[in-house]
Amino acid sequence: MEIHVDVYEKSGITVIKPLMKRFDASVASSFKQKLHVLIHQGNRKLLIDLEHVDFMDSSGLGTIISGLSRIGDEGAIKLCCVSEQPRKLLQLTRLDRVLQEFASEETGLNSF
Repeated sequence: MEIHVDVYEKSGITVIKPLMKRFDASVASSFKQKLHVLIHQGNRKLLIDLEHVDFMDSSGLGTIISGLSRIGDEGAIKLCCVSEQPRKLLQLTRLDRVLQEFASEETGLNSF
């Protein structure tokens, strides 16, 4: 399935904004590929804006963790605008301790 994602740069930080409501197995592979391409191109400060995402399953979360693993100590992946269900998934998996989350894009950008 083709995914719709906005990617833009602000102050040297790459913002990735998935435009789909469901971040699940049907889009995980495509998103993972896009994320890995961005990292391969040298983007090391990534902010994933989940404003439009109402639902995330373990496949969606796995793509973010895959990117985090790929970027390693050379950069950071942070999240912003996380809605209730994805936040509960992060808490349930305790990944809220690994992935920093910010209420707005602005605060996420300023955290770098």
